[in-house]
Amino acid sequence: MNSQGSFSDKKVLLIDIGGTNIRTATAEIGSNEINNASKQNLDSLDSFDEIIQNLLSKDQNIKHIVFSVAGPKLHQSITMTNRNFEINEKTILKKFFVDSCHILNDWESIGHGLSLFDTKEMSFINKCDGFNQTSLVIGPGTGLGAAQVIEDKIVLPTEIGNSSLTLPKLFEDFEPAAIENFNIIESIISGGGLKQIYKIFSSEEKSSEEIVSSFSDDEFSQKAINFFLNSFSQILSELALAYMPGNGVFIAGGLMRSMHQFIDNDIFMKNFLMNRKSMHAKILSQMPIAIINQEMTCLHGSLNFFNKISEKHK
Repeated sequence: MNSQGSFSDKKVLLIDIGGTNIRTATAEIGSNEINNASKQNLDSLDSFDEIIQNLLSKDQNIKHIVFSVAGPKLHQSITMTNRNFEINEKTILKKFFVDSCHILNDWESIGHGLSLFDTKEMSFINKCDGFNQTSLVIGPGTGLGAAQVIEDKIVLPTEIGNSSLTLPKLFEDFEPAAIENFNIIESIISGGGLKQIYKIFSSEEKSSEEIVSSFSDDEFSQKAINFFLNSFSQILSELALAYMPGNGVFIAGGLMRSMHQFIDNDIFMKNFLMNRKSMHAKILSQMPIAIINQEMTCLHGSLNFFNKISEKHK
């Protein structure tokens, strides 16, 4: 943060660089409302500096920036997982006339926003009281992102999507040649994973959006989505035992919002508890599981993160 940095009567620019799109918005510091929200294709990263400068030029009261970026954060810098792009806090401060810059992993950002999302507006797969103050936010999109949230204060982003946990048994009924590309979790549990699963069943290609929209009249879409959801519930069970999110597992992202209509809660929970010892099944059954219906979760989370900082500097 620059020494002249101030939070009073200023605005913050929120920028979410995801695996497919860039979303931007502005907000009054201390407010929970985001303004001027917009979205553009990720190809616009080729004009990244120009985009940032144009956004800053539109409002002279913008003196702070918070980025949420799809990639692991190391030393205040993020290199994107699925694209050749790197962003660094110090570089941003040198290039642009702002008082502060903060860079968050995208799921770190969502974790900071968890307390903002009203549980009354969530869609629950398993509704119960829970048993501790640890949560897991997770969601398949271009990849698979997740973060552990402890007491709504500490947010620990993970790279769990790039592990190979439980993969072999999910595909035990498939021919080896059909599954050679499924070597990490997000190669199954992601939009791209859904496409590959559909291709195994149908020998044809469809986008994840087309698969979801054709569920009612395409048997292969039904098979692919059911396999995806069954796999997700079993993988989620492994993660639940690893992170012990007694406060709840909260699923975010457009892909799962669109597939919520196909989830049979009883089947999902049966797979979630499958092959567990009675003691562990009892623990897992007491974890709330819900889909967050809120859109632009990264932008809201980044704003909440920044508001926490601004409170400390008043």
